Amino acid sequence: DDDTAMNTLDSTDHTMKAAVINPYFDWGSDQHPFIPYHDSVIYEAHVRGMTNLDAQVPPDLRGTYAGLSHPTVIEYLKKLGVTAIELMPIHQFVNDAFLQEKGLSNYWGYNTIGFFAPHNAYSSSGQRGEQVNEFKAMVKAYHRAGMEVILDVVYNHTAEGNDRGPTL
Repeated sequence: DDDTAMNTLDSTDHTMKAAVINPYFDWGSDQHPFIPYHDSVIYEAHVRGMTNLDAQVPPDLRGTYAGLSHPTVIEYLKKLGVTAIELMPIHQFVNDAFLQEKGLSNYWGYNTIGFFAPHNAYSSSGQRGEQVNEFKAMVKAYHRAGMEVILDVVYNHTAEGNDRGPTL
């Protein structure tokens, strides 16, 4: 069986699709804080890991954008003197087959399939597309608290394939 041969089977059932969402969001008077680099105190965090075990965050919000912007989380960071939260990959990502075969998952998110799409599993609403508004609301909450949001983006950590080429 030649795994490099062209596959002519219909892949519609397992091919990624797109979601069109309402692009309007009420940013109000939101402003980027513009904190000078020499005054910045950056806290690197993982969306799921930061709040997954935080008893002060409601269980249904833990591990989500809404949980990360919960007032107790922001207050905690402010007490530490943090001026910016740097988020480990928040982009839509996939779990590699080799991980799934071992019962594991891509926890950190360094296997992006959509750099401009917030990861849907980090949404508390569970509805497709709602992660975009929840992410924007999180950014707005941090800005309102006078904190910046920085994204960890690694453009060479993508899910497009391996040594045999594209797999999506």
